[in-house]
Amino acid sequence: MGETGAARQSHGYHHGDLKPVLIAAARRLVEADGHDRLSLREVARQAGVSAMAPYRHVENREALLAELAAQGFRELGAALKAAADQGVDPRSRSLAQAQAYVGFACANPGLFRLMVGPLDPAQKQLIAADAEAAHAMGATPDIDPDLARARWALVHGLSMLIIDGRLAIAPGDTVPAIVARTVAALWPEGGTGEGWVGQGGAGQSA
Repeated sequence: MGETGAARQSHGYHHGDLKPVLIAAARRLVEADGHDRLSLREVARQAGVSAMAPYRHVENREALLAELAAQGFRELGAALKAAADQGVDPRSRSLAQAQAYVGFACANPGLFRLMVGPLDPAQKQLIAADAEAAHAMGATPDIDPDLARARWALVHGLSMLIIDGRLAIAPGDTVPAIVARTVAALWPEGGTGEGWVGQGGAGQSA
């Protein structure tokens, strides 16, 4: 038989692990309904705790969303690093990172929209370190700024077109294949420079 809400609440308090449970619940809700509709009361209900319990771990709804966005940037940074590690030369690393960026957005559309959407100053401060770390994983210091901006626009725009349903994916086609063809169309030689994330992180303005 499943654990009751009261039992889950007691477990959370005694083991001090409620915060990650709240973040996980918020993530499910964001993916289902978007971050604009998120409420701490619903997060608490999903986590099986009282309506006031989240306030022991986060200051408010905005702080919880910032925690979730920071988690997203850590995951995106890890994905970009893993993609770069798979490449054997700048061209293959660049393509792998482009595919990783778009793939992350497609796998986590609600989270991605939160990460790249408008945040208030307090939220920006909370996510700054993780956003910059993700930026570092997807950028090369000596790349031409205009080229870096163009590449960022490509992967970010492609991500948004797909997750917003504005770019149909034909039967049998895949997101990695679409990314590869798009990159090849704009840079037939594959582009020797690297860097797919613009200044200020994955979509966040400074």
